[in-house]
Amino acid sequence: MAVAVRIPVGAPARRRGRRAYLAVALVLLLMALLLRLSLLVRSNWLLEGDDALSALMALRILDGDRPIMLKNQTYAAAWEPYAMALSYAAFGISRVAAKLPELLGSLGLVGATWLLAREVAGRPAAWFAALLAALPPAYVLVLSLKPWAPYTEVILFGSLSLTCAVRLGWPRAGQRDVGWAIACGIAGGIAFWMHPLAVWYLVAAALAVLVRVRGARLLSVAVSGLLGFALGGLPVWLYNLQTGGATLRFVLDGSQGQTADRLAVLQAWWNNDLPRGAGLWHPWGPSPVILGVVLGLWLVAAGIWALLGRSRIGLRRLDAVLLFLVLIPMIFVLSGFGGPALNPYGFDATGRYTPPLWFGLAVIGGAALGAIWRRRRSVAVALAAVPLAINLTGVLTIDPLAAFQSPYWDRLPPDNGPLLTVLRDEEVQAVVMNHWAGQPAMFDTAAAGQPLIAYDWYDVQAGGIDRFPENLAMVRAADRPAFVLVTDEAEPQLERDLRRMDVTFVERRVPPYVVVIPTSRKVDPSEVTDGLDYRY
Repeated sequence: MAVAVRIPVGAPARRRGRRAYLAVALVLLLMALLLRLSLLVRSNWLLEGDDALSALMALRILDGDRPIMLKNQTYAAAWEPYAMALSYAAFGISRVAAKLPELLGSLGLVGATWLLAREVAGRPAAWFAALLAALPPAYVLVLSLKPWAPYTEVILFGSLSLTCAVRLGWPRAGQRDVGWAIACGIAGGIAFWMHPLAVWYLVAAALAVLVRVRGARLLSVAVSGLLGFALGGLPVWLYNLQTGGATLRFVLDGSQGQTADRLAVLQAWWNNDLPRGAGLWHPWGPSPVILGVVLGLWLVAAGIWALLGRSRIGLRRLDAVLLFLVLIPMIFVLSGFGGPALNPYGFDATGRYTPPLWFGLAVIGGAALGAIWRRRRSVAVALAAVPLAINLTGVLTIDPLAAFQSPYWDRLPPDNGPLLTVLRDEEVQAVVMNHWAGQPAMFDTAAAGQPLIAYDWYDVQAGGIDRFPENLAMVRAADRPAFVLVTDEAEPQLERDLRRMDVTFVERRVPPYVVVIPTSRKVDPSEVTDGLDYRY
């Protein structure tokens, strides 16, 4: 007996739609992956000093160390070292393995942006926003691939927290508030563990809930959200119990920038951080003014539409993202984040805080394009091509080696192989060397199976962070310690000082490095401090 099976008329169409969405998502992620890989390969997977700190911590995690925060940085989570340790275990120790977790995190931003945009403006907006996140400006893209501290992860988890908050503020039928509130809190707590920069997302999420949720429902959401926040931020709470509130002391310490001139900080943000975060300019190659002007006008038009293009007066989901964008400069100016922008050396000390700006703008731009898509699809596609073409031009024309250098010190070579060869030939296993070059060298030697201990004597004497204090004793105890300078001087001051001290030495040059090995006796770095200063 035949049994008739009724298939809903719309089922095949829905299946085709899901397959089409999956295909688009895969193509989008593949495009994003290839773009990021091209930059990393062109830079020879360069690790600068801060990147190498996490990479070296990961080696110690493999040996049993269990840090909660980065070494001597009470405000930044040791997230990347754990992710790198897993990568080493799976693929071996290398620059590629060290960069792999951040590459995955950068791709994760595409998905997080899609989720936020879908929540606030619908599915077409989500795809356009994801496209803008997959192909961001060169400056934002490079910073999303740098494992110097978990700034990329702040954006990822912060976006998820804000997405959940929007769902709580504008609930759907049959929604379970407790689950969404706990998820909102957990994502926010993890983001706060990553870095205090999460405050932009946390305040926006909290305000989205407070202005939309009322009565007994607010109490339930607040309790569940705070419980989730406590769970998500558990590592930082444990760390502060162990250290007597080290993170909180750092955040509240007036010397971190809260006492800076507010107007000057706002001007620095407007003139430097805003153009970089919005993709109007970057410092690593040609950045034509006309392209910055066109992209600026495009973003302003999208912002005006988001602000004024509403069918009725009242709060919309998209307003949560607008609030987030307003909070960025407000908190930057009023908190300690903006103080380093006024440093007297001209360092790009706050550019690392700018990428969240683009991912908020991507949602706004995606929402505007989504609205146009519903009326004229060809026009939406043409308008989307404008920022994408400008961003791609920037990515293809930057100098990747310059882009992945530290903003504080930009003289790393693409390959430390020649230096490692000299140190091996001279049987040197301990050096005094500036940490911007020394930490990458230590990692590269570890990857090559050639252990090296490096210590930055001068930076510590000048008041810098003593990142590896235990290394000083090992350098002093080494059989054949050396000094490694980064200079092209024919006769560095260190060599003149050694001659005055009647100390003989061997000099080996592998540009940009100069290896100086005392041979008549050991020379303690305290004897030649002036010859190790910031010139080298």
